[in-house]
Amino acid sequence: MKEYHTKIEINASKEKVWSALTDFESYSQWNPLVSAITGNLSEGGTIKTTIVPLQNTFEAVLLSFKENKEIVWKGKQGASFLLAGEHYYRIKESNKNLATLEHGEYFSGILSVFISKKLLKKMEQAFVAHNKALKERIENDK
Repeated sequence: MKEYHTKIEINASKEKVWSALTDFESYSQWNPLVSAITGNLSEGGTIKTTIVPLQNTFEAVLLSFKENKEIVWKGKQGASFLLAGEHYYRIKESNKNLATLEHGEYFSGILSVFISKKLLKKMEQAFVAHNKALKERIENDK
């Protein structure tokens, strides 16, 4: 399995982080990684994510959508046993005005062994840029 994980502290409550993170309609205004998320936002529902660097839209199943806590979805290329990616956002509260966003992805399937370290690093950097843009949006909107 290939994976990468990022983390950022945001000077805001977990509720404020959740509100900005789930304001999917505004993603195109600030998000350098995902320009849109649409679909059935309930666990087990199908969503579509538009990934900016790839200029492509992917379907995924929403595995978890827990208010103020986490969003997890799983997409696949072909069949899950070939290549699947489980994308997550997790929000943890350090105190009332400091939250930590954990953001990453796990890849599984036979073809995941062909994902290079260079590509993983590039994807991780895109997640870091996303996290920084979200932090800036939240902290500058006081």
